[in-house]
Amino acid sequence: MSTTRFLACVCVFVLAGMPEPSFSQESGPNIGGCLDAVGTYMTERTSQLDGKSRIDRGLIALTNGGHAFVTDSAQGGLEGYQPFSNGSGVWRCLGKEGGKDKLKIMTFDFTTTPNAQTDRYIARVTVEAIADPVANVISGTSVVEFLAIDAAPDSTETVRPPVSYDFKGVRVVLKD
Repeated sequence: MSTTRFLACVCVFVLAGMPEPSFSQESGPNIGGCLDAVGTYMTERTSQLDGKSRIDRGLIALTNGGHAFVTDSAQGGLEGYQPFSNGSGVWRCLGKEGGKDKLKIMTFDFTTTPNAQTDRYIARVTVEAIADPVANVISGTSVVEFLAIDAAPDSTETVRPPVSYDFKGVRVVLKD
């Protein structure tokens, strides 16, 4: 057996023996009942900052493999919050309600800073949303929890109080 084949076999055996993280889905993503929610949504949320209304926009992309990706216009940072990266994670179907898809989405992003002395964090964003495949809209509530940069993804130890916000959005549709 060649060295390359031998190393490939060793890698396969090592990876096969690694335990899955406790938050992973045991038999693949549970998205089957909500496949019509797959797509990309442009979202909007309004917040108050110093008595002024602020609108932030974002993108939530849900794949048919159970993956979720988030981009947010506030990634450059806000008063009291560091800049942060794009978010990636997973989603699953919680069932149907009146023809609409009930979803749970969990993504992670990371705070960034050019200052080496500033602590960095993991932001775990858990979303409960309703997607309406007929109207092509989504709405829900996001809860952001900040974890230490070396925390496990399912850690219950947060470094600051959670923040929540409501959002709404529309499916991005590519016209012919």
